[in-house]
Amino acid sequence: MTTTRPARSAPHAPGARAGSEPRRGILRRAARPAAAFLTAAAVAAAMIAFGFVMRAHPVDAGIVAAFNGDHVGAWGFVADAIYRLLSPVPAVVLVTALALLVWWRSRSLLPALAFGGTIAVTWLPVAAIKILVDRPRPDLSLLAHLPAQVQTDGSFPSGHTAFAVSLSIGIWFLLRDSRWEGVAIVGGVAFTLLVGAAVVSDGLHFPSDALASIVWGLAVAPAARILVADVALSRLAARFAR
Repeated sequence: MTTTRPARSAPHAPGARAGSEPRRGILRRAARPAAAFLTAAAVAAAMIAFGFVMRAHPVDAGIVAAFNGDHVGAWGFVADAIYRLLSPVPAVVLVTALALLVWWRSRSLLPALAFGGTIAVTWLPVAAIKILVDRPRPDLSLLAHLPAQVQTDGSFPSGHTAFAVSLSIGIWFLLRDSRWEGVAIVGGVAFTLLVGAAVVSDGLHFPSDALASIVWGLAVAPAARILVADVALSRLAARFAR
């Protein structure tokens, strides 16, 4: 009697069909995408309304003056450096370099694109909110140390802090199924708080600007990842797999 061996299944190509193997990290699909989108929309509306309230009643102006009073010595140098290094052009270069590193380490373009796209979709809309709310920057006459780079655009929310939290969450998405997840959380929280303190100490933002950016990033980044990874990149991968 002849026994027929079962055929060995061929290895799945990376990013081939959904369900071929469990997705991990930034490519792991969301369990409740509708809830993520609803949360992002609700928080965005509330944050914009909060911005208009703070524009009319800048109750945290005194905190800016207090933080700015400590803008001296090593901390003053660090705060100025943070503002310069996380300006739009260096920030884009940093994300691009990190995305290339992800591509090289993972040997797959999908997580690199998901990483860069999630950060972009979370961070860039802040520029539109700045124009919409148009909150004036802190009054320079109240500052003991004038900022090295005086800005004339809207103050709310803080673009630098929004970038910091977007980058931190993007890195956490990459590492969330690995032993480095805890490091990503602790490092991301510390980095975001450092940037928020720096922009307030520079005299360029109110604390409420930085706080709004943190809330925005936490609420919007999950929905941004779904749009980029679960929707756009999944459809792109399925099309090329045909």
